[in-house]
Amino acid sequence: MQARLLLVTLLALPLLACVKAGPAPEPEQEFPVEPCPFVYVFAPGNYIVDIASGSQVVLDPSVQEFELFCSPGAARTAINQGMKKGALPEGDWRIYRLDGALEDLAQKNPHRRYTLKRMAQVVDWVTENI
Repeated sequence: MQARLLLVTLLALPLLACVKAGPAPEPEQEFPVEPCPFVYVFAPGNYIVDIASGSQVVLDPSVQEFELFCSPGAARTAINQGMKKGALPEGDWRIYRLDGALEDLAQKNPHRRYTLKRMAQVVDWVTENI
């Protein structure tokens, strides 16, 4: 019996030597490396009236997909590109700051985009000079 076990072990060694374990894939980083102290989103301009009057404005990702940005400039660029490509209708689009951190509000989508994963309150609008 021990001879058989030794024979099987000797036969298995060359097979194990042929199996080469590749390096484990590095996990894709979930959020940007740069600091993102505020989270911005673009939405219709009429939300400013509600915010200025003291009403709570809450964005719901189940109603519309909201892309998130770490800077107002990146949000403005997305608006301009979206309108240029026809993916976003012409209109009064404004940039708003949300209550919360990127890690808490965002889910990563293809093409390195972050979208809103839960309801979030709009706390302020951005006065643009971009």
